[in-house]
Amino acid sequence: MPARLTPKDLQVSASYFNRSRIFVRKIDAIEGQTVFYREQDRPIHQCSKAAFLKASPPFATPEDIASASRELHAVPPITSPAPAGEFTLRDEANALTAHAFRNGFLEDLHAGKHSPLLDQPGYSRIRDDEMKRLMIEASEKLARMLALKQQNPVEYDQFIRKYQKTYCRTWKRD
Repeated sequence: MPARLTPKDLQVSASYFNRSRIFVRKIDAIEGQTVFYREQDRPIHQCSKAAFLKASPPFATPEDIASASRELHAVPPITSPAPAGEFTLRDEANALTAHAFRNGFLEDLHAGKHSPLLDQPGYSRIRDDEMKRLMIEASEKLARMLALKQQNPVEYDQFIRKYQKTYCRTWKRD
């Protein structure tokens, strides 16, 4: 295994850890520069090879996958309103925002090279076609999460708490 993976190292059916080494991502398909993958057998996501490598550098062994699955299912379910200092609606909102926006096409836009134009107010930073793609992707992800919340509240709760813990620990909570 190379010290740092490159786009040519990505393989269909291979499993990779995300940067936090909690979620396992399995590649379903690679089409050109786009990677289609699942996290812990959740619905398919897609991103560029560069964004995938930025968020998922190492391979995951079968032991790693089993450990991540056990850890995901060990998250305690919500049984009553959260006491002060525990999981809040803001925590849930932060996790949904990270899932729907931050860890998707927006990451592809962010992963590009810096432009001096970005430092000048008044210039558009996102093209109309990019904004359309960003909104469609975010809406689709939110719809899947809301469907999961209705169809399997325990699995939704486990996923959203783990996502918040993984990606949003330093985000504002109030």
